[in-house]
Parts: sequence; structure tokens; C-alpha cells
Amino acid sequence: MAYFNHAFNKTFIADSTLATAGTATSALTAGQLALVDGADWESFALPGGAGVPAIGTGDLAYVVQGSFYTKDSIGNNPGHGGYKESVKSKGINPKYITRLWKTNCIEATQATASLALGAECTPCGTTQFMRMDVKGSPALRFLNHNAYAIGDSANLCCIDGQEFLDPALVLATEAAQVVGNMLAKDAVGYDAGNPLITPFTKEADLDGVLTATLVGGTGYAVADGVATTVASPSVGSGALINILTVAGGAIATYSFASQGSGYAVGDVLTVSGGGGDATLTVTAVTEGGVVVNVTDAAGQVVSNIYSIAQAQGLAAAGNYVPSTTPNAAAATVDAVVHFVGAYVSTEFGNCSFDTRDFYGKEPVEIIASILDETGDPCNDCGTAARTAGQMQQTQGEQVIRELILSERYRQSPYNQGNRDSARIREIEMSDELLAAVDRAETYRAYYIQHTVPRFNNPTGVFDNDQYVYKVYVKCSDAGAQGELDDLFEGLAAWASDNGNKIAIETNPVW
Repeated sequence: MAYFNHAFNKTFIADSTLATAGTATSALTAGQLALVDGADWESFALPGGAGVPAIGTGDLAYVVQGSFYTKDSIGNNPGHGGYKESVKSKGINPKYITRLWKTNCIEATQATASLALGAECTPCGTTQFMRMDVKGSPALRFLNHNAYAIGDSANLCCIDGQEFLDPALVLATEAAQVVGNMLAKDAVGYDAGNPLITPFTKEADLDGVLTATLVGGTGYAVADGVATTVASPSVGSGALINILTVAGGAIATYSFASQGSGYAVGDVLTVSGGGGDATLTVTAVTEGGVVVNVTDAAGQVVSNIYSIAQAQGLAAAGNYVPSTTPNAAAATVDAVVHFVGAYVSTEFGNCSFDTRDFYGKEPVEIIASILDETGDPCNDCGTAARTAGQMQQTQGEQVIRELILSERYRQSPYNQGNRDSARIREIEMSDELLAAVDRAETYRAYYIQHTVPRFNNPTGVFDNDQYVYKVYVKCSDAGAQGELDDLFEGLAAWASDNGNKIAIETNPVW
């Protein structure tokens, strides 16, 4: 004999939860969830919040969902029928609910890297080097090893009397050799970048504030590096302005100490200080990820963002004019170039979907560094920074696979790997399952765990059967999440009313 401490799993996909009483299970629509009374097989009312379902003493409750299948039989053969029957859990006894928990909606984020270079690091007659390393599962699957590439500034020359190269030009030249410069292939100065690196990383598009319409406000004074705020849902941040002149307390002229990042046309930035009523309405955002900072003798910083091509002076418009005296006390130049992980794995559509297909989970890791002429990254010049990417939790790719597995336990077929699989799936209505899940979405998971005791087991093993029901809902569907929250509050209150005090578990990590 053997005892297994695992739970039997069942998967539900919810787009709504029925909150009213008296609906039969046969009336539930596809993707509609309900808590059902086992005595009459009709739904319980679920008041918002911690409402206790009116479940009679000794009754069992069932989690029930309307079927995704559009026909009840295959080929009108009654021997292959019952597909439109609702999907049901085992009977849940409130005394034997052991856990209720839910996950967070954690979206994938890209890895980022940046390199900063000051004017004193680019003396004429020397060559600077940029190295980009790419690590992680995407690179290993693509190349069977991690990848790296090196760009250099060897072709940049100084004019007579010039002592230092402009660091923005140096960084842009190196970056173009590594990740490309975003120019069309037939454009003059086009650089495709290194073919081992470009599938995994690209120049970041910072979307800083390029131009804006000013409302001067009241009570302001000349100042440097004044912060701004922007209202939700904008994700922009970091824009700082230098208030150059004021007229009667209103801002008259300004420059950007930082153009920030993540802004969109139409965002309204409120300038801090004064009467708190000066605003900048964004009319255009920057393209590219090369930030050029010019600091004057008084310490005032003016910042501008360019693309790699613009920093090279190769773009059709908006080109940067390199300084020939980047280390002058009157105007010191430093620059930062930003990169972002950009690998996209191959994915097939629903028509040819196969549960054995690989799907990426791990974001690519990118590491940028400045090398001296000896190849040493540990030198006095160049500041590197990076942030790791974040893995997406509960991808649609995972959800569809769990749904298919759950349906296979119900003896519902899923054909794959054969020449006619797509046609057979259409006949057997497996396509309805594929249509029920958005594979590109992030899902939130709700879990119900309970046991069914074996009070009399003829096998001689005295234990409990354990079940876990996984209910998935789109992270973009706030309404469906709120309805599921009410169902879980009702289950917890029902369990507590029967002497089983249980809390709904959450965790910031998962």
C-alpha cells in the first residue's frame, strides 16, 4: 500500500462569478463560475464582502463552471455526448477546507543596462571599448552558450588642438557596433550591430519629454533641478526643469535638467514649488536612449536625449552636435547610453498549438561594461548599471496547458502531433478550450484546497483524499477578480461559521 501526499488538481477559467441565488448549473454560461448547493444544484447568493452563503447544515457546496464546449455531442452521436454539462468540483465540506489562497499579478519586465562616460575618459589618441554580455536561457537555447560582443571608438578622430572626444559620440559609436543604430538598411551610416547580440538586446527608448506646452503658474522663482509630478495612469517619472526666468511669479522660460522617461503625449506635469500650479503638457517625447548632460560652471545641468543614430550625427533630423571641448569648465559634457533586453521567442498560433512547445519564462540578462585598451573592465572610467528582468507569473501558456490536462482527466480529448490534428481538434471542440485562454495574458490564480475523509477504507489505508481547485482569471479583468474575492470571502465565512476558522492567504512574493 502507498500514501501520496499530493492533491488532485482541477482547473477553472473564470470571466465572471454568479452572485445571485437560484440559478441551475445547466444555465451557467461558458466561463461563468458559481458556488452551488448540492441539495438542489442551484447557486448560492454571494453578497459583496464577507457574506455567508445560506448553506444548510450538513449540505455540501460545489464550485461549478459553465462548459466551454458549444455542442453537446461529437457528430450527433449520443455515445459521445455530455460535453455541454457544467464542470463541477467535488463536494466541499466547510469543516474540511484546509487552505484558501491567491497569487499576485506579476507582469514580466525587461532587463536593463546602462553605461555612463565622462569627458575625462575619452582623451584623443586612445580607443575606448564597450562590451555587452548576454546571459540566460534565451542565449543558451539560441547559441548553446552565453554571448558577448565588443564595440570600439577606433575610427573617431580629433581635430587640431582638441584634447578629448565627446563622450556621447564615443558611446553612440560603440553602441552602434553592438546593438545597431535604428537606421534603415539603405540609409547612410546604417549599422546592423552584432548578430549574436541584436536578437537579445536593443537601444532603450526612454520616452523623455521632448517638447511641452507651459502654463507658468504663480509664486515661482528661478531655481535649478525642480521636480515635476504626473497624474496616474501615466508611468512617466524623473523630469526635472531649470526655471530660467519668471515674470510676476509665473515661469517664463525653462530648460530640462532631466527629460525623465516613460512619458506619453498628453501627459500633464505639475511643477513643484511656487503655487503648485505651473504645468507642462507633453506634446512630443524623445526617441532613443542616449542621454547627454551639459553642466556649466555654476553647476546647472541641461539634459537632452538622442537616439544612437542622432548621437552619431547620422539621423535625418535632430542630430547631436558633438563638443570639441567636452571637458571645458564652462560646459562639461557627460553621457549615458541605455539598453533593454529584447528577446522574443518563437511562438505558434492556436491552429498549430502543441502542449510540448517551448515557451519562454526567463528574461534575458544583459551586462554592459567599459574596457580600457588592455581589455580591463576595472578601470577608472565608465560607470555601469543594470537591473535584472522580472519573470512573468502565471502566463497564459501555463494556464492553457493546465486546462487541457484538467479536461483530459475528464476524458475530453486533445489531439496533437498528427497530420490531421487541427481538423480533429475542430471536430472534438478542443478549439473552444484554446479560445478560452489568452496565451499572451497574465492570469491571477485562486486556490481552494479541501479534503474528503475516508472514514471507512477497505484497503486498510486510513487517510484523506485531497483536492485543489485552481481558478484562473485575467489580470486585466478587475471585475472578475472582485467577484472571485467575494466568493472566497463567502467560503472563508462559511467555514468559520462551521468551526473552521481559515484565512485567505496572500504573499507579496507570489
